[in-house]
Amino acid sequence: MNKVVFFTGAKPPQTGGEFYNYQLSQYLKKIGWEHEYVSLHQKRHYIRLSKIPFFGSSLASFIFAIILFKYRGYLVEDHYFSKYLWLTNFIHRFFFKDKIIVIVHLFYGYDTNDRFLIRKIINGITEKTRLSLADLIITSSEYSKNEIVSVGINPDLIHVLPPGLDRDKFNLSFNPVSSWNELNQKNIKKILCVGNYVPRKGIIYLIKALSQIKYQKITLDLVGNRKDNSSYYNQLINTVEKLNLTECVVFHDGSDQENIKKLYAAADIFVLPSFKETFGIVFLEAMHYGLPIITTNVSAMPELIEQGKNGILVPPADSQALAQAINTLVEKPNLIKQMGEAGRQKVANSYYWEHTCSRFVSILETLN
Repeated sequence: MNKVVFFTGAKPPQTGGEFYNYQLSQYLKKIGWEHEYVSLHQKRHYIRLSKIPFFGSSLASFIFAIILFKYRGYLVEDHYFSKYLWLTNFIHRFFFKDKIIVIVHLFYGYDTNDRFLIRKIINGITEKTRLSLADLIITSSEYSKNEIVSVGINPDLIHVLPPGLDRDKFNLSFNPVSSWNELNQKNIKKILCVGNYVPRKGIIYLIKALSQIKYQKITLDLVGNRKDNSSYYNQLINTVEKLNLTECVVFHDGSDQENIKKLYAAADIFVLPSFKETFGIVFLEAMHYGLPIITTNVSAMPELIEQGKNGILVPPADSQALAQAINTLVEKPNLIKQMGEAGRQKVANSYYWEHTCSRFVSILETLN
């Protein structure tokens, strides 16, 4: 079997997509396949060259083609970096006869629901061009597959492999600290949102919704990585202060995994009002902890969240609808328990990384 080389982001992984890629590589290590994990995040100073007007993107692609020239075999790349790897892919595909596998976690520019037709067409052509050299494409949901097909990619090349739940990482035997038990005794409802501080997550609408909630004994824990998105993070901070919510909204560092476990264990409701998700591993984590989920009725969210069963779906960018959904749950504790248990059952016997990774290996074997 040929060597498998991953061109991906940060190591250790910091995002859901990076964790997905890392899990696949670790499985290959477990079964004894020759592989390598190349962090392009460590070479981001070359990516900055793409900001140079007119020729920056071509210059970055040329440099990456030189840096990655030595790698041979099955090249598995995160689609986030595909715009910098088009020359690399061309050289390896036509001169070295290597296989190109692209993992699409998200289309960052193209949206099937974009009402600006010209932008939609241009971005669609761009995405199709970036995927045109792929021998196969891996993605995480049927929604994502349909979006990839919509730009003109052959559906036979696309394989849907949902991510798994890291059950070892999120151990249900953890007990919240006594201070949180005290909050529960005072009937304080804790809302949890885990998602990086970027506009796509719709967090600002959740903060605005909090100011409209009738139930006063409530807190909101926000967990995310703010390093690369300081402007949006500052906007969130300013909104919290403007709405006088500083006493009930707490911002947490997304890299503190032990704290995240505690927050999941102590929460009553999980909310993530994203504009777009092609899956959302955090939904699996929340269901694992028996939390009812409030999210938006767009993209891949309805594949995981069934309206009225394990959560509530609301329109995106609608703080009033979010507030109404939260009010519905906090006023009906039995509904919180009912939906939380439905979510727990949904993930109890499914979404195992072992299954996802073994299917990935089977797909690679078809290319041999």
